[in-house]
Amino acid sequence: MMMKRAGIVAIAALLVTSLAGALAIAQSEVDLPGYVRSDLHLISQESKPAWTPRWTGPIESATILAWLYDHGYPAFLRDFNADGVIDELDTIELADILGRDLMWTDTAKGTTDARLVVGLARYVADQYPDQFVLKIYDEGFPSEFAADGFGSFAPDAIPGVVLEVHADATIAAYEYELETAEGVIVGLEQTDELNTYLAGRSFLYETSPDGHTPVDLAWADEDRWAPGHQGKVLETEARMHEWMEILYRGLFTRVEFMLALSPLEERPIGSDEYLCPEDALAYHVTENEIGDFGTVRIEECVVREGDIDTYIYIVTNIDFLFNGCGLCTFAVAHPLGMPIVNHAEAVPWQFMNFPVAWVWKLPLGSCGLLPGQTAVLSVSVPGPTIDVWVPAVVLPCPPAPPAPVNGVVVLRESDETRPIVPVFPVRTTGPGYDDASCPDLVVRVLDHSCVRDPAVGAWVVTVWGEVRNIGSAPVLDPTGVAVTSDNFPAGDFLPLFPPIAPGDVIPFTLSYPIPPGVSACPEPFTVRVDPNDDILECEEKNNADVGETCCGEIVEKCPDLIIEIIEIDCEYTVREYEVNVTAKITNIGNVTATNINVRLYTGSQNHFGNILSLAPLDSDTMNATFLFTHNNPPACPVDVDAKVDYTSTIDECDEGNNEDSASVYCPNCRKD
Repeated sequence: MMMKRAGIVAIAALLVTSLAGALAIAQSEVDLPGYVRSDLHLISQESKPAWTPRWTGPIESATILAWLYDHGYPAFLRDFNADGVIDELDTIELADILGRDLMWTDTAKGTTDARLVVGLARYVADQYPDQFVLKIYDEGFPSEFAADGFGSFAPDAIPGVVLEVHADATIAAYEYELETAEGVIVGLEQTDELNTYLAGRSFLYETSPDGHTPVDLAWADEDRWAPGHQGKVLETEARMHEWMEILYRGLFTRVEFMLALSPLEERPIGSDEYLCPEDALAYHVTENEIGDFGTVRIEECVVREGDIDTYIYIVTNIDFLFNGCGLCTFAVAHPLGMPIVNHAEAVPWQFMNFPVAWVWKLPLGSCGLLPGQTAVLSVSVPGPTIDVWVPAVVLPCPPAPPAPVNGVVVLRESDETRPIVPVFPVRTTGPGYDDASCPDLVVRVLDHSCVRDPAVGAWVVTVWGEVRNIGSAPVLDPTGVAVTSDNFPAGDFLPLFPPIAPGDVIPFTLSYPIPPGVSACPEPFTVRVDPNDDILECEEKNNADVGETCCGEIVEKCPDLIIEIIEIDCEYTVREYEVNVTAKITNIGNVTATNINVRLYTGSQNHFGNILSLAPLDSDTMNATFLFTHNNPPACPVDVDAKVDYTSTIDECDEGNNEDSASVYCPNCRKD
């Protein structure tokens, strides 16, 4: 292990020998309340126009595959959208591939438990053959597997991956699979054949007053407070009734199905090296003697790049052993709610971001960081920060969990039976803020428009911009940003939730309507952050920006027809395939359209229809069914096209918006 030489930056070499008083302080300030996966990719069921709430299966499958990608399995996620980075946008593309190609999500039946397992298993086997087991907590799964046409269930039914059926899900099994670093999906019972799927994210050690276990899960429901498309975190609780139940949309709902995607072999724990650079902001070393168990050295190095401060912890187990194993957890206190930009750690370390502490943890069952080994762990935060002494703790590894017995994982019956491991305080430094610092929010308008919305027949002013904290302290209270007009009613208000760290930039889109028939050119507007003065800032007079747009009159009088395929599915019977399509036709112009012809077609099959008339902003729908014989299955996918006014007989405002298309995958379709 290489160490930076003394004298370049401040070095404090300390020996912590008194545990009695320090233990209480460390435990009170470095709280380890439970287990959480802070870095799941939260994607939404609205991320793709064709997705619906039926897509939770492929969405959560992609979520756990992306998490495993970040934890040592790079083949699970690729740059699917070819933008040069691998991120949540690629997780969206992976979910789309799983749903369309492997899980039959677009069919009339949708993604069942069996289709979810088979699709996920085939993808995993293609990327990492013979390296994973897929554990299914559902005693009735073999019959579901057969009923969906996959034959008799067997552990090797999908070549290249092991399938295991366990007893029905329990809270203990859920906790066990999370803590052993597996990808976990739970299926909440919605109908006889379909579940709503969520990915396991966390649990807390302490139960609620009524004895329930606090948990949260990755949820595909659209988070409308976040920019773009993003899923939510469902913060809820679980209980054991006749079966495991999760509180979902106000009701305790049965966990009818749970799976855990698990590597067959444990990832090895290596030893890392890091040399603190000469121009580091700070460097500290502490050697912590932990009773009779041995000594742990912690080096802390702080580097700054632009407005980002990175705190690097080089944790070395010199000779610490507890029950024959080393260290499994390292935790450092930080200011309440401090946001992070990034974190880094070698596989198989896992990072957890709790409100007052950063925690690095090895999977349950590991023998930990052994004597002579070093772990390099880091976290980056918005700067500037100052380096201050903070509480920190290390924990030895808990006893290895028992193996499942007849499919039942016995982790704990109550808090009293959870394996207890001691918490050992250690000394190091970490980020803090100058007491004299303060937040300072500014707002900037980047673009604006005024567009007529045919749905309401009115102009809509839209403003794009950003809020930035240019101060030296985070915003720790809720506030918001709003757009207003002197001539028309107040517009949108977007809540902004803490923390907003120094340097944070938050994009926004705000809008407001102008009544039908009104022309406003010019139309001035004002955007203001912290409009109710909720935040005590360094400067209170820089919270607004102004702009001006133009909303003119519509001169052209004409109809304008558009068509959208709003629903498509494929049903399979013993005799034929049925592709069912519903299209919506709307007149977004300002003149009634008459004698409207419509064509829906796929390959050589056509469906023609006619609509007598559509007044401005009115809509109508048209349905079509295309049949394929059992002996001539359709090619994958089935592409359906739609065109309104296909004979071009209506003189429209815009002749280029008359078409739409969609695709659907049929079961057992033909791959040309």
